[in-house]
Amino acid sequence: MVLVNIILLRPVNLPMFGMSKLKSGSFVFAVKRDDTSNFVVIGRIISDANKLYRVRGTFMRPVGLIERVRAGRARGKPIDALNNPDPNNCIFLIIDRLDTGDFDDVVDPRIDKIIPINENRYFVLDGWIKESLHELFSNYFNSASEDERSEARSILINRMNSLTSQELKEHVYAVARSSQIL
Repeated sequence: MVLVNIILLRPVNLPMFGMSKLKSGSFVFAVKRDDTSNFVVIGRIISDANKLYRVRGTFMRPVGLIERVRAGRARGKPIDALNNPDPNNCIFLIIDRLDTGDFDDVVDPRIDKIIPINENRYFVLDGWIKESLHELFSNYFNSASEDERSEARSILINRMNSLTSQELKEHVYAVARSSQIL
C-alpha cells in the first residue's frame, strides 16, 4: 500500500513508469540545463526517434528566483524548486519574473528530465505564461511601497477576475490566497 501511494504522489522520481507514457502527442514538462541554470520547457512531443523526443512548446527561465537566490533572499522550497523543478513545485518558479520564449528542440531523457503531464496541467502552466501572471505576482511581491503594493494587488485581482479558463482561474486564486495576497 505504501508503494502505491508513493507512485501516485511522486511519479517524477520513478522515470521507468513515466517513460512508457512518452509518445508523440503527449504533453510534457521537461527540465534542461545550460550554462546558467535549469530551465523548464512545457510542450507537446512532436516526434520521437531513438528515445529522443522533439518537443514544441514554451521555455521558461526563472530569472527572478535566480536573482533572489543569488542575493540570499530565498530559502527552502523555492531553492529546491530551482535546483530540481517538477510539475508539483514549479509554482515557485512562475510567481516571479520569467524569461520565456518558444521552444522547438530535442529533449534527451538520458541528459534532461522529461515528465509526462496531463493536458489540464499543461494549459494551466501555459496560461500562467501567456497571461503574464508571473509579472503581476512579481510586481506585487517586489513593490517598494504600500501604495505600489496596493495598486499591484488591484491589477492582479482585476486580471484574475477576467480569466476565462476556470481551471486557470482557480489555480491563480489558490496561489494568491496561499501567498496572502487575498
